[in-house]
Amino acid sequence: MKKISIITTLLLFCASISFAQDSEISENTKPNFFIGYDLGEMAFNRFQNFAGEVGVKFKNDHMLRFVYMNVKLTEGHLSSDFANAVDGENVTGLWKGYELLYDLPLYRFKKVKGFIYAGISVGYHENNYQHTMLPETVEHQSPTAGFDLGFRETDVLKIKGLYINFQVPVRFHFNKLEETKLGDSTVNATGFDQTISFFVGYQF
Repeated sequence: MKKISIITTLLLFCASISFAQDSEISENTKPNFFIGYDLGEMAFNRFQNFAGEVGVKFKNDHMLRFVYMNVKLTEGHLSSDFANAVDGENVTGLWKGYELLYDLPLYRFKKVKGFIYAGISVGYHENNYQHTMLPETVEHQSPTAGFDLGFRETDVLKIKGLYINFQVPVRFHFNKLEETKLGDSTVNATGFDQTISFFVGYQF
């Protein structure tokens, strides 16, 4: 929860600065389809498998997005302070996730084609943890519901259609993963989780 509070505070701080500098609101005139690659999640895990999003941004900057995750999780990432999924060594994983999100703009910036947004999500996630030296595994599947905060900008570097989307999703798992031992390591219990995505893509 500490990570959630810090990231939320940073987003709200950015919004407050922008409100102090800009008050003009502009809207797009037509819906746009887009597709993006989750550079953030993939970089954390050595670009193994794939994670990305597809969706449509409506003329009022509402967004309907579908996110797909198929990420081979590295030992280093799972045991890092950021992920905090595993205490110990010799555990890797595979994360498959399907998520549908609907986002609304909170504030549009004047000098760039960007806005801060928030939304709600529903999804289904599967996690498989494997000990690298022992024939021991933990499997967990759960439907999820949650919310997200983010920042999206289009025409980045003045390249028409190029967009970035920094997203912080928070999820509630209806089926809780209980704390489980794998050898000398521990897969931590999960009821809520929070991750970070950094999508880079193209808007048509």
